[in-house]
Amino acid sequence: MKILAVDDDPEFLALFENTLSQLGYSNVTFVESGAAALNMIAQAQIPFDCFILDIQMPEMDGIELCEAIRAMPEYDKAPIVMNTIMADRGHIDRAFAAGATDYLTKPIDEIEINTRLGVLHSLVRERLRTQHAISHGGADAFAGPSYRFADHIPMQRVAGTIEYIALENYLKTLGVFRALSTKAVGFHVLNGQQLFDEAGSSIFSEVMIDVATCISDCLKTNSRMISYAGKGDFVCLLSRVETVDPFELGGELRMNIAEFGHIYDELNIHLPMVAVGPSVGCKALHMASPTRILDEAILNARSAARHFTGFAESMAK
Repeated sequence: MKILAVDDDPEFLALFENTLSQLGYSNVTFVESGAAALNMIAQAQIPFDCFILDIQMPEMDGIELCEAIRAMPEYDKAPIVMNTIMADRGHIDRAFAAGATDYLTKPIDEIEINTRLGVLHSLVRERLRTQHAISHGGADAFAGPSYRFADHIPMQRVAGTIEYIALENYLKTLGVFRALSTKAVGFHVLNGQQLFDEAGSSIFSEVMIDVATCISDCLKTNSRMISYAGKGDFVCLLSRVETVDPFELGGELRMNIAEFGHIYDELNIHLPMVAVGPSVGCKALHMASPTRILDEAILNARSAARHFTGFAESMAK
């Protein structure tokens, strides 16, 4: 895995280089500023696979650099890890809103960074396999990326969205006590499997992006974090003080989706039918794993979907 690490502290970089080398990561480039990082990216003949950024740097801080990297089409899905002494909620929120995939705090914990980079390395390998399959897929490659029904489809072009792995890492970074101010709301596409089987993965991914757009429009708060979890499931993190009525939200969401009706009719595609579950707040029982609220919110949405079966059948073609 080719890594670019950016930190304005040369002593830390020397220590970090030694740590990464001991962990088996030898293909790492180290620079001391955001400008140097952008220059290195521009000159790279082989793209970087992963970025590790400090936040507190002069001229361009790590969050601004994260935004700049994420805006590059070739790096819109690349893992970006913030590695910083800044552990407050404000910097964490800003970093993930800018497109960070993970967030680690200094001093270096070898076990933690080895575990986190191991997960990201697996993600990079999977994406490289997908790109290879597309580039060698002949005419089918022009249909766009190929996803499985269970895959976490990227939603970057939808306001308020975040990759599922980043959403999990955000909760882990917050920890259970700060996560107490957060709740999760799940959404389930009842006919997701049918849409995938009938329309294929490329069209299905576009339909899920339409659903994400409608969810984003319905959740008018700026603090929302929406992610696609695969299998027709979405989950959103909101402030605990936000009032969410799943019945009202579900009705508004289905009205918004219905506006796509004429387009879907022309393409002979069924409208996605979405159910919304009751929200799940972080509690003491989530102490060991704050990310459990995501699973519970999705389960609530799937349970709610069973009550909408009659409605779904009446809306189907």
